[in-house]
Amino acid sequence: MSVSVRLISGSIANGAFIAGNILIQAISVPIMLGWWSAQQFGLWILLQTLHSLSVVFDLGHQNYLGYEFQRLATRDAVRRDFASSIPIALLLGSTLLCFWTAVPTFGLADTVFGDFVPAELVDELTASMIVYALTWLVTSSVGGILGRALVPFGYYARMAWWRFALLIAVNLAALAAVLSGGNVLDAVILSSFANVAVNIAIHLDCFRLWRREEIGFAVPDLRRSWSNLVRSLIVSLRELLAIGNQQGIRLLIAPLAGVGLLGAFTATRTLSNIATQGINALAGPVEPELLRYLRDRESGPAETAVTLSWIFVLVVIGPSCILLQWAAPGLFLWWTRGHFHLDPLLFGSLCACIIVYGFAQPLVSIVRGTNTLLPQVAASGMSLLVTVIGCYLTLTSWGLPGAGFSLLTAEITSVLIYAVAAGSVLRKLQLSPPIHAFAASVCGCISAIVGLFALAVWPRSVGWASIPAVMGSLLAAWMAYRSLPAKMRTTLSHHFPNLTRKRTALAGDGP
Repeated sequence: MSVSVRLISGSIANGAFIAGNILIQAISVPIMLGWWSAQQFGLWILLQTLHSLSVVFDLGHQNYLGYEFQRLATRDAVRRDFASSIPIALLLGSTLLCFWTAVPTFGLADTVFGDFVPAELVDELTASMIVYALTWLVTSSVGGILGRALVPFGYYARMAWWRFALLIAVNLAALAAVLSGGNVLDAVILSSFANVAVNIAIHLDCFRLWRREEIGFAVPDLRRSWSNLVRSLIVSLRELLAIGNQQGIRLLIAPLAGVGLLGAFTATRTLSNIATQGINALAGPVEPELLRYLRDRESGPAETAVTLSWIFVLVVIGPSCILLQWAAPGLFLWWTRGHFHLDPLLFGSLCACIIVYGFAQPLVSIVRGTNTLLPQVAASGMSLLVTVIGCYLTLTSWGLPGAGFSLLTAEITSVLIYAVAAGSVLRKLQLSPPIHAFAASVCGCISAIVGLFALAVWPRSVGWASIPAVMGSLLAAWMAYRSLPAKMRTTLSHHFPNLTRKRTALAGDGP
């Protein structure tokens, strides 16, 4: 399968996953609220949060190994690292199961959850978490590593399609349990059965691909297992800091600005979160190819992959955010049924975060893909610190725009750390950083962000605010493209159809 086919298939699979996730959320909320009480629905949301927090160390271990597989990408290295990961994966999964089994056994459930979970639902909560932990041990402890081990051999898109199938099966099973009159535990059990059924098919497919690639198996090296676990704890710490940055701001807004403004902020941020998921859908398939170029020390293709990612931000994401800033007030009022009015400065700062986030993605891929761990923790830690300090200083005086500016400042801080770290990685690999494309892209992003805030301050001056910003972004994209090596520009031009020649051929005026 060619690189272009892998990129297209992976992007479509990720797009389908995001669209399916949004559709399921839109459908499941009214169904669950129609059949369950508000307390049961709240318990369901709490279970998803608890499960996400419970597996953070497993996911840190898996993500570390996933990047390690792509960094080394030889059959021998993948075979040894995968075999060495199995004891740790089983240990982490078993520890999680033992923990949630011990909570009700030793009477800790009421102590931990009694203050905010109704007494009649505590047993249901602990039983559900035991089912989730058992399902995770059976399906994902080793299975998550197995799927990541196949990505370096060109199977990212295939794993993305399996992830989409799993999303649909698990959520449809949960909704079927709700519609049949089941309680929260019934929904957890039925969705877990669906999880196991789909994972059986996934594992069979992965083992078939494993044999096709002739990777083979090895005896676990416990010293290697322990070393990978210790290093993966840094990745887990980064994930915890990222969760704190995403969710912790709500804990700051509620006491400093009030619960009503917290609802407005959450509703406003939902629109920008959907755009962020779209960036992830497109960046995901590019990452394995970029890491392959870095591993093989192919300077031209690596520079091209990074630059094209920035051009996409300048040509698509920047202008789209400006368009969204213009259309959002009416759309937001309709979407929230008139309960909230859009704050243009808050939404502008969140859209600016999207642009900065999109610009950062190739830099993040370089740092994470080479498992350069300390800059990741530094970026997440500094981002959280800037968010907390910024909200504390600005929320009471500026209101919700202060929270938006704090998030934007935190995002820029994170990008600066990743930019320095990515440059260091490229120099270590003896690859030249795309400095000219970087400078042009930074200018283009600044142009788009200035346009966003101009629209927020002068909403009636759409033309004066948006046209210069879009033109500046497109000009920066052209400059970034011109900074590519001539050989790479020639190669890229061959991938675009010559429309003039095609029109001539169709008219019958040429050979």
